Amino acid sequence: MLGIKYKNIFMQFMARLTLFLCYGLIMFLWASATYAQEPYYVVDASDRPGVIYQIENRRRNTFFERNLGSIYSVAAWGGEVYFCSANERNIYKKIGREERVIYRHRTYIRDIAFDREGNLYFSEASGARSNGAIYRLGRPGPEGFSDPPRRVYVIELRNVDGSWAGHFTFDEAGNLYLSSGNTIPALIYRVPIDRNRRYGSPQRIYTDIRAPIAGIAMEPNNPDSIYYADWGQTIYELNLRYLKRRDAFSAPVGTQYLSDIAFDRR
Repeated sequence: MLGIKYKNIFMQFMARLTLFLCYGLIMFLWASATYAQEPYYVVDASDRPGVIYQIENRRRNTFFERNLGSIYSVAAWGGEVYFCSANERNIYKKIGREERVIYRHRTYIRDIAFDREGNLYFSEASGARSNGAIYRLGRPGPEGFSDPPRRVYVIELRNVDGSWAGHFTFDEAGNLYLSSGNTIPALIYRVPIDRNRRYGSPQRIYTDIRAPIAGIAMEPNNPDSIYYADWGQTIYELNLRYLKRRDAFSAPVGTQYLSDIAFDRR
């Protein structure tokens, strides 16, 4: 009987060791894998005038520079790039070296993002003072947008630990993700969508006690990776399956407030 007992203990130990080694191998392969090869865009909210940078192979190049005003958020679809400033009520489209106002809101616009179908959304937020909201504009076209502005979701501060700065993105299934902004601890929430296209309640999925989480974006064709700006000098890739992060891009000296990131969703 004693021999059987020790044999069972040994078998349990070997099973746990195997699981541990498999988990370690998976994390090693993920950590050593290549970073997103397709270009993506980032903005530094401290740049005056605002600049959109393109990141490819962890290198930063100037993609667009405004003549006047800042840039806080950037979004891209089908090779077209859009942006806004948290100090303005406009959404702009980059056209060559110029910018064109494509939508003017009644109050300040905090963030913009596309869903998988090419519809553009924007947010209102006031930090810790009142609830925020996300609006749908539809698909941009030569004559404006396919739909009138429509509020699709209200972010109640009591459901997001009391504060939300307006940052959001969507995954390929249409689920909504929110990040807390310039706060520590920093949080990411997932808001599920049902078959009737109704959003549920925010579910906290990740906490970072080291740095804020500002703008966020899903990597196209990779449902396990979400990228975020840390309101500092780093873009992180977060593996949603294992909730492990790694540096995706470190900005050069002089960068102060990386506020948003966007992949070209098309």
